[in-house]
Amino acid sequence: MAEGQKHTKRNVLIVVGVIVAIIVVIIAGVMIWITRGLSTYQKMVIGNVDLSKVADGTYQGTFKGGRFSNTLRVTVKDHKITRVAIVKDEEFARSKVSGELFAKVVAAQSLKVDTVTGATVSSKAYLKALENALNKSQ
Repeated sequence: MAEGQKHTKRNVLIVVGVIVAIIVVIIAGVMIWITRGLSTYQKMVIGNVDLSKVADGTYQGTFKGGRFSNTLRVTVKDHKITRVAIVKDEEFARSKVSGELFAKVVAAQSLKVDTVTGATVSSKAYLKALENALNKSQ
């Protein structure tokens, strides 16, 4: 093999190695970002709000927790939750999760509902935003 070919082959290997290293660093960074706060938010306690003390109206609440941050608007009429709407959704929103969870909250008239299977942290983030909204009314 000629000296030039060896030099070219070596340069190609260096470039490939650098590209692989960059990809590994990016993947590691994404994984850290995706999993950051999961255990903390899974353990988050959601307080129940006494709806008999909540006046009619529409209240906005926010939960700030990395990619799970969201802002919701909850409507209360005759001390009952009648509607929950998303103002600003999570980073990786799944409408099936929010829809199922909000239906549970409205049916139970409580924040003490089971989280959506496979979406515990997202469910708790939404519930915390609802708790924050309803607590503003008192």
